[in-house]
Amino acid sequence: MQIHAPKPLHGWREFFGEVGIIVLGVLIALVAQEIVKVIANREQVVRGEDSLRDNFARFVMFAAELDAYAPCVAARATEVRQIIDQAAAARRLPRVGPIPQLAPHPWQTDTYGAMVASQAITHVSHDRAILYSRISMSAADLYQDAMIEWAEWGALASLSGGPRRFSEAEEAEDRLTLARAVHQDALMRIIADTTLARIKSTGLLDKRAFDLAAAKGGEAARAIPMCRPINVARQA
Repeated sequence: MQIHAPKPLHGWREFFGEVGIIVLGVLIALVAQEIVKVIANREQVVRGEDSLRDNFARFVMFAAELDAYAPCVAARATEVRQIIDQAAAARRLPRVGPIPQLAPHPWQTDTYGAMVASQAITHVSHDRAILYSRISMSAADLYQDAMIEWAEWGALASLSGGPRRFSEAEEAEDRLTLARAVHQDALMRIIADTTLARIKSTGLLDKRAFDLAAAKGGEAARAIPMCRPINVARQA
């Protein structure tokens, strides 16, 4: 068996040529690896923003619904206030029908949390990441406010029922509860308007998608119980 020794390099030119080939191969491998990483990161961002787009469309729909039934909430609040005023004057509640209720919506942009967890958010621009974060925080605030408003209207449901005595303590509590419900509703509209402007600025929803979501929200508002008057007996 013959063993062939490696051929010696003939001069520095051949030596640097061999080294250059090795270095070039390493650089090509590193660049290829980086390109694969960039493509994977980009795909991760695209998937995350696709999910955000769905969340944003849902948010637009809820905000449009909120605006559409605003007159209904104002009308029901006026009716409840009149019921309290009349009951306070007589110290007796008349027969009051069901107090319409609101259903809280899932305002949260939960897919933003998924982008953070997967670190996809680190692959978008700094300004865009901040914008997404602010929208997410506002959406979470809206959900909390909606839950509070829902709870306040739930407490006002105690006014329903047959004729009965109405104490000063009940009057004070019901007036305070109504005031909180009205305040929460106004607060939600302020936050929703600001958040809608931010959603528009992301460009994730084009005009057609934005308008379609808003139309769905307006249509949904027509069916909510809050738009039905409260039945109140004329005599206790």
